[in-house]
Amino acid sequence: MDALSCGAPTRAAVSAPTISEGTRVEGNALAVLGVSAREESVYRLLLRSPGIGIAAIALACGLDHDAARAAVTGLRELGLATALNGRPAFDGVDPQAAVERLARRRLDGLQDEIRRVVSARHLVDGLLEDQRAGRQRAGRQGASGELRYVEGIDQVIACVDELSFFAREERLTTHPGPIISAALDAVRASDLKYLRRGLRMRTILHASALDSHRISRFATELAEQGAEVRGTAAPLERMVVFDRRTALVATDPQDITRGALVIRQPGLLSHLLALFERRWSQSCGIGERLPSGVEREVLRAMARVDKDEAGARALDMSLRTYRGHVAALMRRLDAPNRFQAALAARNRNWL
Repeated sequence: MDALSCGAPTRAAVSAPTISEGTRVEGNALAVLGVSAREESVYRLLLRSPGIGIAAIALACGLDHDAARAAVTGLRELGLATALNGRPAFDGVDPQAAVERLARRRLDGLQDEIRRVVSARHLVDGLLEDQRAGRQRAGRQGASGELRYVEGIDQVIACVDELSFFAREERLTTHPGPIISAALDAVRASDLKYLRRGLRMRTILHASALDSHRISRFATELAEQGAEVRGTAAPLERMVVFDRRTALVATDPQDITRGALVIRQPGLLSHLLALFERRWSQSCGIGERLPSGVEREVLRAMARVDKDEAGARALDMSLRTYRGHVAALMRRLDAPNRFQAALAARNRNWL
């Protein structure tokens, strides 16, 4: 019997819960969240058969007692299983909350790894010293490799234009804040040129960038020319990804003029792509108004407290005003109740 999937029980264990052929799970779909194939198999069994004990788990999944206990222990550490009070039995934790928590933890880990990479300028400087010794004109731009440093805003703009020229399929861009005036005209001309050539573009702009009339008009122009443009009020990284094979990431997220890293390393690229897709799914079209500061405070209060009176008191506003904001937000989020509204707002990264 395959130890990584739960099969039919033996005759001596006909009372143990099993996974029928119609619901058998192939592969390890939760591996991306750090869940092993064995743990996933046991977790799915707990969801279908709440209140099951270790012995029944072992029989149903074709595991020995120690392996079943180890799998349950791993699930409890991941927050996917919980023990029943006063009983040697276990339940699977609600999948929506559990998967969201694991995904958030995984993404936080990926962001930490990206920050460590883009802040490792001293490593790049050492490599550039070796490069200068071997090639007269290599300079800090260097030869194409998995990691190279581009210094200064002019060189960054030139690098974006060069990589866009050679891109054949898609360019993904995030702007976490205002685009400096010196660069906006060059960025606009470059973007419109490659859109006309047929390059697909997806761009996410932070609300602070869209507050600028020039950038808001630029975003509208991009959308009219065929680009997909979205906005977000949530924290945003600064990066550009070309054909899912090359990325440009600011070495200092707060100061693009310092330079950027060109990344071609497949592992890092996969993390950056996953991060972009996450940000994209939680952003909204530029035609959809992002929540104001007051509205975000109301959403946070809705997520924290059950009573309108407590929420209004926490925000120091009248009950009538608070309820007006709540009703308007529920309509915008198409949510039947306050809890669903808070959840929808979190999914859109409004919180």
